[in-house]
Order: sequence, then structure tokens, then C-alpha cells
Amino acid sequence: MKAMERRKRTTANRAKDPCFVWEALGLLKEEDWSPKQISADMKKREKNISHELIYRYARADESGELASHCRHNMKYNRHGRPDRTTKVRNIPERVSIHERPAEADGTRFGDWEMDTIVGKDGKGAIVTLTERSTNMLLMEKLPQGKHPEPLARGVIRLLFPYRKNHTLDNN
Repeated sequence: MKAMERRKRTTANRAKDPCFVWEALGLLKEEDWSPKQISADMKKREKNISHELIYRYARADESGELASHCRHNMKYNRHGRPDRTTKVRNIPERVSIHERPAEADGTRFGDWEMDTIVGKDGKGAIVTLTERSTNMLLMEKLPQGKHPEPLARGVIRLLFPYRKNHTLDNN
């Protein structure tokens, strides 16, 4: 019995009765109450609805009417993240890794995959080389970042003891 009572009181992830939501949004539009005030008032009447659910409906309203009835017109919305433009540029004349030679199937020693991990703001990088048949990993820190000359010198230094076939992707 106690569990059933607690279940009725909780506002956890459940679909709300549309009548509760309609009533809450009506109070927001007609009385200009804050979502917290609405939530507290409805809780007194045993109609549990969270203030965050009311805010969620206000954010989702494309007309902006619900937001206009909220304090500060929802101007201080911390929940959304701004779209960030990417700095990634496609490699010209790029060759897909799926188009590598048939003999580079990972069964013979000497087929390496290379990747770079770039630090924050492009400062510093790490070059990684993985041998496909043994999963042997070689790594080197590149303090100058992903500049071509230091990267090439680092790769040559790492692979010099293993002179054989090298099949690399688009680095």
C-alpha cells in the first residue's frame, strides 16, 4: 500500500495526464504564474507536475506565446547548446580506407594504420601507428601539432625499425 501511495506522489519520468498539463499551461498563460508557482499550487491539489515539464513545453512552443508568459521571456535559457561551426576541411582527392590494396587485409605483418590526436586549440598532437595483424601500437608526441614535416619525421622515426610494407589512410 505504501509503495502504491509513493508511486502516486512521484513526478518521475511518466507521461502526465493531459488535463494536468492543459491546466498548468492555462495558469501560465492566464495568471502569469511562474512554473514553480504552478507546480506548488497543483501539488497542494494532489496534481503533481514538475516545473521543468512546464518549462519544457514553453521551450517547445514554436509560437513563443508560452515563453512570453514566463519570467524574462525565457531569455536566460541555459538548456540549449549553441550550434558550433566545424573547422574540419575535407582532404582533396581523398581515397577511402575501403579502397586499400587487397593484400593489406591485416593478415601480414607490416600493414599499419596511422591516426593523429590533436590537442586543444591545435596545440600539440600525438601520432599513433597500429600494426593491423598484431595490434602493436606505436605513439609519439608532436609538440608542434599536426604540421606535415614534424609529423613525417615522427612517423619515419617510429617505423624505421619495421621497414616493410606501409599502407596508410588519408593522413
